[in-house]
Amino acid sequence: MIDKAADVLAALAGEQVGVGVSELARRAGLSKSTTFRVLGALERTGMVDRVGSGYRVGALLRRLGRDAPAHRRELVRDALVPHVADLFALTGQTVHVAVLDGPEVVYLTKIFGHRQAPVRPCPGDRFAAHAVAVGQVLLAFDRGVESTVRAAPLPAFTPRTTTDPVTLLDRLSGIRSAGIGFDADEARIGVSAVAVPLRGPDGAVVAALSITHASADPAAGRYAEHVRNAGSAAARSLRRALVQRASSGLG
Repeated sequence: MIDKAADVLAALAGEQVGVGVSELARRAGLSKSTTFRVLGALERTGMVDRVGSGYRVGALLRRLGRDAPAHRRELVRDALVPHVADLFALTGQTVHVAVLDGPEVVYLTKIFGHRQAPVRPCPGDRFAAHAVAVGQVLLAFDRGVESTVRAAPLPAFTPRTTTDPVTLLDRLSGIRSAGIGFDADEARIGVSAVAVPLRGPDGAVVAALSITHASADPAAGRYAEHVRNAGSAAARSLRRALVQRASSGLG
């Protein structure tokens, strides 16, 4: 039973939303009935959570594994702070770095602008990824994006928030093609943002860099170029930091 449980948990690795029994059975190389029985035992112990008709890694395992992501997030944050400061100095706008955690973004660092827009997520805060540029960019490059978008609630924060999964997925496809994302009045009326992805050494998107500004800001048209340039420099620093961390044996 322990071996089978390990196979099922391995099949769930990296998944942020629910995976169905049939798919898990296929991945684990087990029968559907055996997989269902193992999932029942894992759910009772908190190792998996039921999400609709599917399953994901449970709260107990997420809590036990929280330290490792925390160390990685600290590394990402520290590597990018100088670039956050540079972008703030250039634009005077609020700048932040975020990572994706399921259907939410987690803000790692932030510098508040002189003309602070009325949304103030602070480091460690979370927000619905679909409603902000930094989250849309992270979703766009996440390999599990379709299941995340279709399974997660997509609440409306303003009349401009995209809440239809099909429409959102189409929009995320455009972000992947353009390599940049924008939101306008989607999290709060009067607030807009622009964000770019930051890739690690293996090409996977690790984090995103964004600025938030007033929607009516007359300088808004220049921010995309500034964020792109800052993102290119920030990604190079991030890749160096991650490679150095890996070569040191710290993972």
